[in-house]
Amino acid sequence: MKKLNLFDKINASSLMLVSPEWPKVKAARKAADTFETPNVAIPTETRTLAGRQIRMAEAGPADAPLVVLLSPFPESILSFAGSWETLTSNFRVIAIDLPGFGASEGDRHDMSPKAQGELLNTIINNLDLHDIHLVGPDVGMGAALCYAIHHDHRLSSMMVGCGPGTPGPFKLAFMISMLGRFSLLRKMTSFLGAGPLIAFTGKLGAIRHESNPVQIDDYKRAYSGRAGEVLYWFEDIRKKAASIAERVNEIKIPTLVFWGELEVMFDVSNAKHLDDALPKSKLQLLPEAGHLAWSDQPEMFASMVTDWVNSDHKTL
Repeated sequence: MKKLNLFDKINASSLMLVSPEWPKVKAARKAADTFETPNVAIPTETRTLAGRQIRMAEAGPADAPLVVLLSPFPESILSFAGSWETLTSNFRVIAIDLPGFGASEGDRHDMSPKAQGELLNTIINNLDLHDIHLVGPDVGMGAALCYAIHHDHRLSSMMVGCGPGTPGPFKLAFMISMLGRFSLLRKMTSFLGAGPLIAFTGKLGAIRHESNPVQIDDYKRAYSGRAGEVLYWFEDIRKKAASIAERVNEIKIPTLVFWGELEVMFDVSNAKHLDDALPKSKLQLLPEAGHLAWSDQPEMFASMVTDWVNSDHKTL
């Protein structure tokens, strides 16, 4: 089983030293009640979708409302372990590792929100899904917004957060901004490999939870040897985000904007800008939660999704 080794932790700590957001997160982590995410068996499988080998998982009653979960980075669909049992007891749930992320096949040509939106459209069509409640955190947020903007979508509603595509002053953590601006930094980060990225995100992006050994093993295996390809997602991230932001007001479906109250990687201030720009939206901040809000507050996240799908989206 792969673990975060000393090399991973030392390099992640070095990144913390040059991250001005770290003191705030460190203080919040010290004050919070922390826990290790329980190990929950998620029934993954691999299918050929959109011309790629795509890992996904499906569970829950076939006749229940459909919730589709999109993977974050540098994690995978296993990051939903904390809310998986609650969600699958109420809904038909399909979780998808987006192309190039998690254990799904993909390369640098897939590393933009627009490309991800196009691939998501094909995946949804291949699976013949309809009346979807789409949940897109992190990189999944850009994919979800682009899918809704550019395609004849099959959505009943969306839940998006902690990612790119917000209008107004787009505030990013220092290291993410630097990755977007400098190819040399992306190359150096790629040389260090996936481990430091996973360790860094687990510190700067989490307030309460720690990933369990099964999750860490999955994340390291998923990105082993391909950190360089995936890091193309950060190239010109502000430009990519701006192209989404200028069109989010065209999204007419009910949209829940969720964000960790203590998020610093995609600063929490971005949440209100997106909520203000969307015609039919609601904003929900999760307390004592950072960038990985769905993992920091898994019970609250599951309740939020449940209330939204069952009733709240119908009121907008």
